[in-house]
Amino acid sequence: MKFLHYTVATLVACLGMAGCVGTEQVRNVQPSGFLGDYSTLRTGGEGEPALIYWNPKADFRKYNKVIVERSTIWRTPGSSLDDVLKADLEHLAILLTAKLIEAVKREGLSIVREPGPGVMRIRSAITEAEQSAEMLDLVTSVVPLPSLTKVATGTRAFVGKASVEGEIRDAMTDERLAAMVDRRAGNRLPSGVPASWNDVELAFQYWSDRLAYRLCQERGATHCVQP
Repeated sequence: MKFLHYTVATLVACLGMAGCVGTEQVRNVQPSGFLGDYSTLRTGGEGEPALIYWNPKADFRKYNKVIVERSTIWRTPGSSLDDVLKADLEHLAILLTAKLIEAVKREGLSIVREPGPGVMRIRSAITEAEQSAEMLDLVTSVVPLPSLTKVATGTRAFVGKASVEGEIRDAMTDERLAAMVDRRAGNRLPSGVPASWNDVELAFQYWSDRLAYRLCQERGATHCVQP
């Protein structure tokens, strides 16, 4: 099974350089249908998902518990997910779920299983996931090819990429509190470091950090640190 987390080689390379290269947003994202209603979502601004909605009437300070549903693999016709091994998709779904749980716990919210007063529900779906082409990524890391810097899809050549959709609802009333659609792709890693699913993992971490930051803001906390 080919599913790579940070390797020793990655850590050594990151320590020996200015830092690991992260991911970048890709604005040409297409809704998959997972959220159902996209009518309230607007184009995101700087530092926001490609499409975003926050309910202006929602008071996030009244919520102190969260149900985090297991992340879904949501396929559309011709989806890149069709080419991913079932075992890898399982790992990616578990990883995204874990990152979301980590984000809400970071903000002092309790994880629960049942709806009730003060409980939010988070649903999410992975709608795209592609590994980087390892050998080609290494070649372009060593010898940059200007003609391959960006391709028609808006991403760099051979890098990994992922798209997600998610929403937060009141667990009792099912009122939508927030929703997002976003897509991110990797930058080239330091020379000699294989990529595999690393770019997708970095994207999941970014979304997790952004969720924690925005929840921190919406709940009126003063310790919010922008990722």
